[in-house]
Amino acid sequence: MTVVDERAPAPVPTVTPPPSPRLVAAMYRGQRIAVPCPNWCVRDHSTEDLAFLEDLSHEGEEIALAAPEFNGVTEVLVAAVRQWPFVNDTDRGLPYLGLDATGEGEVANLQKAAALAFADQLVTHATEIRRLVAIL
Repeated sequence: MTVVDERAPAPVPTVTPPPSPRLVAAMYRGQRIAVPCPNWCVRDHSTEDLAFLEDLSHEGEEIALAAPEFNGVTEVLVAAVRQWPFVNDTDRGLPYLGLDATGEGEVANLQKAAALAFADQLVTHATEIRRLVAIL
C-alpha cells in the first residue's frame, strides 16, 4: 500500500516560453539601437540611418515566378513576407505577404487568410494551365 502525503505540493508543470525574436543593431538618428527582428527577416538594419522608427521594416526572402518571353524571362510575380513593426495602423504592424505583380513595387499587402486564398487561386490557375497544355 502506497501512502500519499496530502500536504506535499503538486508538481509544477514546466512551461516553455515562445521563442523571442533576435535582437539586431539598427541606426536611428545616428544612434545604434537594438530592435527585435524575426528570424525570417533578411534585411540588414544597420546599413541605413532611420529618421523615424516607423520607417523600420522587416523583409523576408523574395520568391519570384519567372515567365518566359521571346527575348528571355521576366518576373511576373514577386512575393515576400514583410512587416512594419512600429507603424500604428489598423493591422498594428503585423507581418503580411507583399506581392509585386507589375515590377513597379508592391501591389497588395495580404494578411494570412487573404494570402492563403490567393495561394489557392494560384494552384487553381496552375491546374488550368496544365489542362491547356494537355491540348497541345
